Amino acid sequence: MITIGNRLRALGVAIPDILLPVPTVDLYRWAVIACDQHTSDPAYWHRAGQIVGNAPSTLHTIFPEVHLNEPDSNDRIKRIRNTMQSYLDDGVLTAHQSTTVYLERLTGGEHPRRGLMLAFDLERYDFSATSSSLIRATEDTIVERLPPRVRIRAGAPLELPHIMILIDDPEDRVFGRLQARAPQLPVLYDTELMLGGGRVSGYAVTSPGDFEQLASELERLGDPQRTRARYNSESPLLFAMGDGNHSFATAKQVWEEHKRRDPAQAENPQNPARYALAELVNLHDPALEFEPIHRMVFHADAGSLLEAAASSPEFELERNTTRRHTDSLPPADRIILYAGGQYHTLRLAGGGNTLAVAVLQRFIDDYLRSSSGAEVDYIHGVAEVIRLADEQQAVGFLLPEFDKGALFSTVVRSGPLPRKCFSLGEAHEKRYYLEARRIL
Repeated sequence: MITIGNRLRALGVAIPDILLPVPTVDLYRWAVIACDQHTSDPAYWHRAGQIVGNAPSTLHTIFPEVHLNEPDSNDRIKRIRNTMQSYLDDGVLTAHQSTTVYLERLTGGEHPRRGLMLAFDLERYDFSATSSSLIRATEDTIVERLPPRVRIRAGAPLELPHIMILIDDPEDRVFGRLQARAPQLPVLYDTELMLGGGRVSGYAVTSPGDFEQLASELERLGDPQRTRARYNSESPLLFAMGDGNHSFATAKQVWEEHKRRDPAQAENPQNPARYALAELVNLHDPALEFEPIHRMVFHADAGSLLEAAASSPEFELERNTTRRHTDSLPPADRIILYAGGQYHTLRLAGGGNTLAVAVLQRFIDDYLRSSSGAEVDYIHGVAEVIRLADEQQAVGFLLPEFDKGALFSTVVRSGPLPRKCFSLGEAHEKRYYLEARRIL
């Protein structure tokens, strides 16, 4: 007999056992933004720490990447694991068995962004450039970035995800039905999010009818005939990474190591380490905005960097230097270099047929190899680039908009995009940690 669980597992997902804070926990202080945000702004994390204090919080169970290179990393990882275990032992978290969470996130726009928490099968995921797996990376995975993340996840009793995974559902049949169902579903949480994160509400989805509907809609999206018609491919791409590409790759690496240690568990679909919890989101959600991820170069002389760009065969420097509104983005064939209060326009030598982020990343990588001490960071939001460039005498590169509608077909045709190519919304719209799941 083919059960709903078997149908979902054939699609690379499972209904998780969700852990949420008990009602006495202050969710405003519990939920904090994804650890890979504000990596050049320690003040943000200091403010978060002041809000949280000693209260139960996901801040005590994550490793903000702004601190990754600090010398106390081993002690911090130990504290994270101990805190996770204490939250389990002391009853801070309560289990919701066989429950997925339908959530709505408001960040100031007209529509809420809708999501669904699912456990994704790491056996159905391959982040290599030639992958044809059901779950695929959308950006290059930098394997060198994984070891510190593996150290954090390996041995941790819990995962708290900031990962967002996309489906290509232009008819909105998965989330349209869930949104209509929300008034009849039990409310699991409803809270304002700290430091401008908006508000999020979560609803318990537990009925076999809802799971059967979910399985049917995902089967529709993964149907081979649809794949051939929509992407001209025989390899179904059902789930594409949105945010948290390296976190999902980390979970994959930890699972592969788990299999090496215990080969008998490799085929066990009940092993919690085989899955990673993530939020499923529709690519076509009207509240889901794709934002370019801009580049900042620190500890570099702005004049020499501008000169290097002007002499690069990749760019043509437009000699006009003008003030622009800080919320404006360049057209597809241009990049804006900002430094010292001035904006300089770099036209792509290849025109609009060249992916701007790929050209810029090559240029920055080459520049860093020849410039001692310079560092690059990846920043969400034009205003944040301008602020950091002004405050830290850095050089910002503003990229054009990203066409989200072309994401699935591009990945099917050409493989993953360059690293840090796009972002699901701006920094304050990123996923906040709220739900947890046992992985040991």
